[in-house]
Amino acid sequence: MRRILTSVATVVAVAGCLSTDQATGPSLSQSAKAVPRPLKGQCDTDVTILSIGADGRLELSIDYTCRLSHLGLTHNTVIQSVAPSGPPLNGLLPGIVNNTGAYVAANGDRINSSFTGTGITNLADFSATFEGTEHFLGGTGRFADASGSAHIEGTAVLDPATGKGTAHFTMEGVITY
Repeated sequence: MRRILTSVATVVAVAGCLSTDQATGPSLSQSAKAVPRPLKGQCDTDVTILSIGADGRLELSIDYTCRLSHLGLTHNTVIQSVAPSGPPLNGLLPGIVNNTGAYVAANGDRINSSFTGTGITNLADFSATFEGTEHFLGGTGRFADASGSAHIEGTAVLDPATGKGTAHFTMEGVITY
């Protein structure tokens, strides 16, 4: 009986020392503190035109293959909207670009993303330049509570005859996880 009481007392004492939060009770593991980390990388994409609206709005499906710090070889697929933001001027059409998706890291962890930016399309050759901000919020695995943002700049070329194209962009920012 004395041995059982000693064992119970030891377990209670150890459990009491492991928790720093009286409201949640004893805990055998404390969650790691989120740390801001620099995020850099580049992505190559395959673009497919899904639709062109009467107002000139494009809906695009974009498959990314990226190399990003803290994620490694990464993939993402988004549906992107490109809406004209003014009339063409000297053959250039300004637009607003939006999409949401999730980057999937080499180990399968996901980080949710949303992009908002601007672009300029050259109507003579359907090339475009774009830039904006990618925001990160939550995900799975080590990115479950992630947050942050990155500046994106890139170029794209579309072939309106085939509805296909490619793009390349760079990303630089901070991710906290």
